[in-house]
Amino acid sequence: MFTFSKPERCYRFGSALFLAFAFFSAIFCGQTRVNNLFHLAALLWLAAVFTWPPLRRQLLSNRKALMFLLYYSLSALWGETPGDLPSALTHSAYILLYLAWLVTLLDGERRHQLQWAMLSGMTALCLYLTLVDTPSIYHLRETTARNPGPSNVIDLAGYAALAILLSLMIFRDTGQKVALCFIPPLLAFMVLTQSRGPLIALALAVVVAMPYRQRPRRWLWILLPGVLTVFFAVVYSAVGEMLLTRFGELYQQSFVRISIWQHSLALIEQAPFFGYGFDKQLNFLNYTGELNHTTHSLYLGALLKGGCVGFLLLLALLGYGAWLALAHWRAGRRWEAAMFLFMLVFYSSQGMFVIANPAEFWYLFWLPLAMLLSQPKRLPIRGVRAVTPPGSSPAPVPPR
Repeated sequence: MFTFSKPERCYRFGSALFLAFAFFSAIFCGQTRVNNLFHLAALLWLAAVFTWPPLRRQLLSNRKALMFLLYYSLSALWGETPGDLPSALTHSAYILLYLAWLVTLLDGERRHQLQWAMLSGMTALCLYLTLVDTPSIYHLRETTARNPGPSNVIDLAGYAALAILLSLMIFRDTGQKVALCFIPPLLAFMVLTQSRGPLIALALAVVVAMPYRQRPRRWLWILLPGVLTVFFAVVYSAVGEMLLTRFGELYQQSFVRISIWQHSLALIEQAPFFGYGFDKQLNFLNYTGELNHTTHSLYLGALLKGGCVGFLLLLALLGYGAWLALAHWRAGRRWEAAMFLFMLVFYSSQGMFVIANPAEFWYLFWLPLAMLLSQPKRLPIRGVRAVTPPGSSPAPVPPR
């Protein structure tokens, strides 16, 4: 009688828990009961590590991410609360395990199950908020207590953009046209949030990734009516008028961000080499009277917390990602490269940092990197030969 070995049982049960976490964490951002799914999956991964050596190689294969996470965790020692070092190290360990699970599943037979889980979770959250929080999102650009996901509408728009790119990946790999049906409502939700940064980042990523030398395929003509419907709804509706007004105010409101960046740079000049440590936050009033706690730029946040040393480690991580993105793009996996480009542009004017317990940036920052680190063995793209990204190693295959 066939029986699974102990590491395989741990892997299979852990992967099922991780798929559940991927779906529910997209909806219930950072909630303890959902995070417990990840904790259990992480424990099962660690249980399998002792008897399955390839898992150890997978966990420690990305040295650049490991160095980035380790340095910023250790920066808690020279921060305001050195006692936070164990917590910072725990956050980094969680992210390494998160990346390991993502890359292993994306490389294996459950790749599309994982993509569908994330796409379904993000779409469910966007549709739910459209039904219950439209007045608040439209008039105040805020969500109410009924929102189980990220509170910031910019992050919510980022979720919708990632889901759009995931739907394009699924359709490319499987040919399932139902994946394209997700795009119009997700695009409409992005318009509802009136978030300019995610829209600009998504448009730039899609424009760069489109295969212009190929003839338009049937899926483009299938998708076109839905996109045109959203476009005309935007142009001839109050929501569209509000969005166009916000784009018209982009120049004037950019000075608010510039004032935040100037204040951040003034602080960075006082601790240029090693920064202020892991727990540093802003706390100042800008000229509009708003209290700001974030740099509104991941790159300035990295400089503020880790100084030039930490910023160079971030650049090394992103530079490696750009190298892999180019390899994916050349191999025909353009939407993976587009997701990475979206992340780079999105975080140029949003966010503070990307090391903590499960939160929205696990999707918005670490997921695009995991997409590049993965290298699916069977890539069903017509006329495209699968190419292994440079510097990557094959993910472990569950033992039989």
